[in-house]
Amino acid sequence: MDIAVDAVYADVCGSAPVSMAVSNMLQALFSTRQCANPNANHALGVQLLERVERARGRIASLLKVDADCLIFNSGSSEGCSQVFHDFFERYKHEQPLVLYSAIEHSCTLQNINRYGLEGLQSIAIGHQMNGLLDTAQLEQLLRTHAGRPTLVCVMAVHNETGVIQPIEAIARQVKAGGGLLFSDMTQAIGKIPVDLHASGVDFAIASGHKFGALPGAGFLYARNRYGLSPLIVGGGQEGGLRGGTQNYPGILSIETALQEKQHKYGNGKVAVQQSRETFESKLQAMLGEVVVIGQQAPRVPCVSFIALPGVNTKKLQLALNRQSIYITGGSACSDKTLSLSNTVTQLGYSEQIAGATVRISIDEEHCQFAYERILEGIAQALKLSSTVSAAHAVAHVL
Repeated sequence: MDIAVDAVYADVCGSAPVSMAVSNMLQALFSTRQCANPNANHALGVQLLERVERARGRIASLLKVDADCLIFNSGSSEGCSQVFHDFFERYKHEQPLVLYSAIEHSCTLQNINRYGLEGLQSIAIGHQMNGLLDTAQLEQLLRTHAGRPTLVCVMAVHNETGVIQPIEAIARQVKAGGGLLFSDMTQAIGKIPVDLHASGVDFAIASGHKFGALPGAGFLYARNRYGLSPLIVGGGQEGGLRGGTQNYPGILSIETALQEKQHKYGNGKVAVQQSRETFESKLQAMLGEVVVIGQQAPRVPCVSFIALPGVNTKKLQLALNRQSIYITGGSACSDKTLSLSNTVTQLGYSEQIAGATVRISIDEEHCQFAYERILEGIAQALKLSSTVSAAHAVAHVL
């Protein structure tokens, strides 16, 4: 499919475009035929494994952790599954408990359901309406269940709202309560500076395609990897913790993309935040009733999770597609479902709000142009004019 020159890709949270630095690295890698099994004992294999290990070291350095704490895999879903597999197998005879944010990613929720059928007990933790975790409830639950093996699951950055949780403070709570903290950092790593050691988390996961690396490559961070159970067994790769030939192009792309992002953190941060605020204000002026979920909490740049009550958001999405503007109804993992947003309902909003959400997530470098195009596209989709009100347009056009 040909992409228009003025196209706006507003689903970076779903999957970011492969960065130019990664593209150049891959071209150099394959044009010089640097292809081998990194586990082979011939010279090419040894050289490639050395390069993979250098990449591990550089990624670890960027995240302020020891290299042996990183286990390369296919991405966050696999990492999440390994954390649950390890926790349940380790403690299944000791009444294990999971305390989890009620608005976790579906992967975490499905693992909770899966192991719940085998006896894992789980309790949801509520949130404030702005998207921040109810840490008072977490504290109470930790006290009530003190002495039990407990895994606490809290996303560092929410995949729909972009809200940033105070992970370091939450980690201190969990540690004081004797629990382990698993943080889904899929939307944090590569978007904001992350110091995994200082964060205090015991486990974290990341997917390369969320920040400009290749799809199908990611890693699990384990503060203490010794005794960790492998989810996939095979030829002993990754220190015996993840069988299967390493996806070395993907691993090298993670290194390249994160190094590129490291140089950009903080550049023009105030400007991009102002651009988002201006965009959200203009959208409010255009449509009247607009709800920005998480607006009163810290958010990562250039992510807006917006409810447009009265607007058929599926038709709006199709109308924007025709103008080469690509948005999503929420999490890319549930974009094709017809259900209400679990996130929005759990935060206490009405079904009317939960059924009318769109997520707009764009590249910071092109945010101003993108926001202007999106506003123009919505106006065109709704056929607004100086003589027709937004409400009338919504009722009769969508």
